[in-house]
Formats: sequence, structure tokens, C-alpha cells
Amino acid sequence: MARAASTARVRSGVTLGLTRLAEIAVLVFRKKTAVVGISLILILAVLGGLAPILTPYSPVMREVVAADFAVPEWAASPEIARNIVKVFDTFKVENRVIQGNVEVNVLRTSGGFEVVFEGSGYASLLIVTEDYLEYPYKPARSMDVRIAFNTTYLEGRSEAWYNVDTVIINKDLVERGEKRALRVTLPDGRVTEFEVPRGIYSLYDVVTTRVGWIYDYFKGALRVSAPAVLPNPMRNMLQPYILSIKDPVIRDRVSQAFGEVNAARELLLERGTKIYLAVNVTYYCDPMNFMMRCENGGLRVSYAPIRLFIKGEAFGVLGTTAYGNDVWTQFIYGARSAVVLGLAVATVTTLVALVFGLVAGYRAGTYTDHSITLLTDIIYFIPVIPLVMVVGLVFGRTLWNIYAVLIATAWPGGARIIRQWTMTLRSSLYVESAKALGASEWRIMIKHIAPQLVPYLVYRIVMAVPGVVFFEAGIQLLGFGDPEAPTWGRMINEAYYQGAFLMNAWWWIIPPIAGLIMLAAGFVLFGMALDEIVNPRLRR
Repeated sequence: MARAASTARVRSGVTLGLTRLAEIAVLVFRKKTAVVGISLILILAVLGGLAPILTPYSPVMREVVAADFAVPEWAASPEIARNIVKVFDTFKVENRVIQGNVEVNVLRTSGGFEVVFEGSGYASLLIVTEDYLEYPYKPARSMDVRIAFNTTYLEGRSEAWYNVDTVIINKDLVERGEKRALRVTLPDGRVTEFEVPRGIYSLYDVVTTRVGWIYDYFKGALRVSAPAVLPNPMRNMLQPYILSIKDPVIRDRVSQAFGEVNAARELLLERGTKIYLAVNVTYYCDPMNFMMRCENGGLRVSYAPIRLFIKGEAFGVLGTTAYGNDVWTQFIYGARSAVVLGLAVATVTTLVALVFGLVAGYRAGTYTDHSITLLTDIIYFIPVIPLVMVVGLVFGRTLWNIYAVLIATAWPGGARIIRQWTMTLRSSLYVESAKALGASEWRIMIKHIAPQLVPYLVYRIVMAVPGVVFFEAGIQLLGFGDPEAPTWGRMINEAYYQGAFLMNAWWWIIPPIAGLIMLAAGFVLFGMALDEIVNPRLRR
């Protein structure tokens, strides 16, 4: 019977609690301000919750998804370059030169090729992709070519000399004999023009990438996995037609002028043309060469598929940052951080204020009350922003340290208000009855006083969230925030310091500011509705 009575009381309590929640929900949703506020909060919460589904990218890894400062696709004209990814995995030998006693075998592998050289002499193979990419847009500003190959020496053979040069070719431009003229000022003051060919560009050359290397060939086993990123001023200066200039002074002047040329836009890409990739493999083994001696050498060159990524200047929903990162990814993960961490920090701060306020108010006039009051007065005088800076310098600029400082310094205001409420409620009849029944102080505070403060606590949490998020954004803008945290504050910081205002990158500047305004408006409108419900003077 006792168990049945206890179960009945629990069910009755649950039913009463649900009834009260339903009544509060009805009152809340009768307020238009509450409906608008909750709608704004829910929009941001849904975006943050579905972030892994809405974007394939990570806000921490910061993948390069397009060109820097790419505009949103919906705001760009159709001829503006979009992303193009092409994997070249079929190759053919277009040209072969063999001198001496060299045996050459070319084998197809899974997506690539393998060349085996054996013997003494010289051999050169030009291996070209069988497929091509037809470029349909205005010339893009940048591209990324992923190159991967390894070289090994055959067992029992001497180490031969060799070179592997990966070249990108626009056959249409080459066949038309297109040139790019450079205006060069010579040491004697004369201005002359130097022409460089369009449509052919060396992306990665084993020999020229070796600083201080004096030989025409390389010796040693290699494993290469490297991106060739254009534009690249240093790679411009290592092109064969630049290195072939005999006069070092003229070569230096031409190199300086050519270093300013964007090879992707001005030399390789043109609308309606076809782009190929080529690999020039050379082999050298001469037993009579004293400096580069090799006898009966053997070499294997294994080349993987080549991935060409032409970075679009229009991308996604919100374009890209100064480093080609997706703004949409940063925005929706920032929404998640704002809603979740904002609510969490506001809730913890309010709970800390509740504990100190209850204890101080219930024991008003005692040593405990005086101590807590003194502590709140001391914390009021602590400058929060300098404290965040010091904590960041000592313990690291992490989001948790920033919020820990905020929690430690933001509770005194709420604690004072709760203290006043508690002093009023402790003289209530139901509190006196609980004392008479022998209830402990903590039971009275938690069971009988704290529930009466729930409307204020909810209101305080709701109204504190915007302050929490704005505080983090302000710290980020000052440069003392977490550089890895996916927050709107970091977005604003990076947009400000990485040239978004100079480049008029509105798609990067507006979203975090709009998100902060939406969040603040949502919680403020919701808080105003709650205030009207719980405050009789504001009821209509």
C-alpha cells in the first residue's frame, strides 16, 4: 500500500509539472515577441545541429575549397570560373629518344604508369595524358596540381642519373604560338621586350627544385608527393626559357619581371581550350663521365595519377575567405558554438549566482553573508578583458579559458538579486513550516526557495546568452581569442585582419554580424516575453 501511495504521489507530481509547463508554453506562445524570438533561435540551432550534414568540410582543418575571396555562386555571373577537379590516370608515350645500350619498358599501372631503364646511355621519354580537360570559363586565378611519384634503383645495378619533369600543356595555345611579352629595363637603362611562350609550364622538376644543385641530372632514390600551386613566382623563375638566358644580369631582370606573372591566368587558361599533363623522364648513365660516372645502371620510375584542381572564383553559398576556406562552413559551425556554448555558459553562470545568492540571503547578517558580499565586491572591481589577456598568455588562448574567466566574473550581479529574493522568501510561512518539521538549511534552500526563483533564473539565462556570445566576439576582435575555435568572433577577427574590408568581401563580413544580431534579437525578444509573463506590472 505504501509503495502504491508513493507511486501515485510521483505520478501526481509529474502530471502537475507537465500541466504547469503546458500552461507556461501557452502563455509564451501567445506573445508574438516570444514566437519571433524562438523562431530565430531555432533557425540558428537547426543550422548548427545539422552542420555536419549541411557541409562536408571541417571548420578546424580549414580545407582550401576554391580560390581566395571567391564570391558566392548565386552572386556570380555564369562565365566566372567554378571549381574543376580532373584526375588524369591514362598516359601514352608521345616521344621517345634512346642513345646507347639502354632498354626502356613502359608499363601501365592502376591509374598511372611505370618506366624501367636498364643499361648505359641516354634515354628521354615524353609521356602525355590521353585525356584532356576542356576549360569552359574565364581564366581562373589559381590552380593546384597534385603530383606523386617515386624512383628506385634496380637491385644489382649501379645508381644512374635521371630527371623527372611534370609539365602542364595547353595545346591550343602552343599550336597557335601564343606569347606573353615582358617589358624589361636593362642595366644600361634601355627598355626591351622579352617573350615567354604561353601554353606550356613546368610544374615540378627534380633538378631545379634542388637548391644549389649544379648537375643537369639527379642521383638518388626519391619519394615525391607534392602540390604544385599556381601562381608561384619562384617556379616562374625556374622555367627552362628563363634559365636558358646566358647573361646573368639580364636573366635576373627577366626573372623579376616574370615573377609577377600569374601563370594560371596569363599563360595556361583560356576559355574553350584543352589542357593536358605531361611527364618528361630522362635517364643518363655514362661509364666514361668522370664527374657523373655510372656503369650498367638500372632505374624504376613509378608515377601515380595526377589530380588537377582549378580553383573557382565563385563557390558555394557564402563564398570563401582570404585563404580559400568555406565561409558557409564557418558560419553554421559558428551558429552551433553560439547557441550551445552561449546557453551552457549562461546556465553555469546563473547556477553559480544561485548558490552564492541562496547561501548569502538565507544567512543574511552572518559571517558567511559578509564574506560572500565582500567577494562579490572584489570581483566587481576586477577588469575582465585584461584578466582574459593574462589568462590567455599564461594558460593558452582557448575558448574554455575565456569562458572560465567569464563564469568566474559574471555571477555577482545575479547573486545580489537572488540574495534579496532569498531574504524575502526565508520568512515565508512554508519556510517556517519546513523548519518546524526539521528540514535542513540546504533542503529548505533547494526544495522550497530555489523553485520560487525559477522564473528569474530562466529570464536571466535567456538574457545572458547574447552577452556571452558578444563577449567572446569582442575578445576575438582584440586578437586574444581562440584562433582555432569555430565561432563568429573568429570569423570577424579574420575578416578584419585578412583584408575582407579592403577586398569588399561582403559575403565574409555580413554573415557573422548578421548571426550575432539574429541571436541577440532572438534571446532578447524571448526574454521580453518571459518578463511580461512573470512580471504582473508588464502584463496586458
